[in-house]
Amino acid sequence: MESSLLKLVPPRASRCFVEDDVSAPLVRRSLAEAVGTMLLMVAVLGAGIGGKATPISSAMAISETLIGLILALGSVSGGHFNPVITVLQWRAGQRGLECTTWYVAAQILGGTAGAVLVDLMFAVPPSPPTGELPNAAAVVSEALSTFGLMMVVFCSSRSTSKMTGPFAVGLWLLGAIIATPTGSIANPAVAISLLMSPSSASVTAVALFIAVQFAGGALALQCVDFLYPSGGH
Repeated sequence: MESSLLKLVPPRASRCFVEDDVSAPLVRRSLAEAVGTMLLMVAVLGAGIGGKATPISSAMAISETLIGLILALGSVSGGHFNPVITVLQWRAGQRGLECTTWYVAAQILGGTAGAVLVDLMFAVPPSPPTGELPNAAAVVSEALSTFGLMMVVFCSSRSTSKMTGPFAVGLWLLGAIIATPTGSIANPAVAISLLMSPSSASVTAVALFIAVQFAGGALALQCVDFLYPSGGH
């Protein structure tokens, strides 16, 4: 099984979204995921507070932050900062269950910490969560934006160098934030962390968003497997 997987993907050291040293302590790699997701969440929320940013400048702030974080921490942990990426790598047999569990927990904790930091920085309390149902457009938006993001992530991991993948992801995210009605959350850790944000979030909407994010991601992985049956190399 392992040998067949190696034929489907580029060498580990050159792949995007895969850490350079899988023998590094799991605590260290998970900490990188937690810190990266925390800083990403600060950008996601901070860019929209105060009314100073335009939609385009907010999108640029978020996408450029993500590019920088992937470049800075990708060698340590792979630079996921998104449970969908981590879980799909596990599903594809590229990551063990223990590592997946640690990463996802770190991403959720990091995102929550980022939301709390924004609350403190801007001196605004988190809004109480609601139970409001999202409309169909929002659900479709999250499914489609996550599908697109995972297409870029997993195509990049098979077809581009480690240094170009982060820019591909950032460019997609820049466009998706502007082009979708939900602003392309496309990340369960971010969705959960919104419950701690100053803007009101719906528990029901977050749960539905997470479900369609994983569904969109799973469909994207199937498409990537079809498009790159030999790994693209």
